Amino acid sequence: MASENPAKTILVVEDEPDMSIFLSNLLTANGFCPICAMTLAEGLKKAMDERPDLIIINAMLPGEAGIRLYQSIRTSDRLCHIPVVMLSTLDSSTFYRCPGAKRSPAGRPIPEPEAYLQKPPEADELLSVVNRLCAICSTDQRD
Repeated sequence: MASENPAKTILVVEDEPDMSIFLSNLLTANGFCPICAMTLAEGLKKAMDERPDLIIINAMLPGEAGIRLYQSIRTSDRLCHIPVVMLSTLDSSTFYRCPGAKRSPAGRPIPEPEAYLQKPPEADELLSVVNRLCAICSTDQRD
C-alpha cells in the first residue's frame, strides 16, 4: 500500500532494536523516509537537525527519557508544531498519570500528543495515524 505522503520524514525514537527495525521497515515500505534514534539526546539532535514531519517516541525510554524528550519537543519553539505519536506498553490513562506526562519541568501544562498507541502497534493502525497526521501537517503548512 503506497503512502499518500511519500516524501514525509518520520523520526522514530526507539531503544528496542527489533521495534525500531519493524517501524523503519513499515514506514519505508509505505513511502515514508524514517530516521531512527535510540536515546533522548540523539532524538532531540535529529529532530533539531532534520525537522521531521512527524515524530514517533517510545514513551518508556530508560530513565523517563521518552517523557523528557516529549517535554523538550513541546516546549521548543522550533519543534512544538511537529505532531507526535507516543508508543507505550502502558495504556494511555496509566501513562497520563505519570508526573511529567502533562507538565513541563517548569510546571507549565503541555498538550497531549496527537496520538497514543500501545506497543506493539498494529501496522494498519499506525499507518492510518501517520497518514492522518501527515495530511493535517501538510494542510497546516499550506494555510
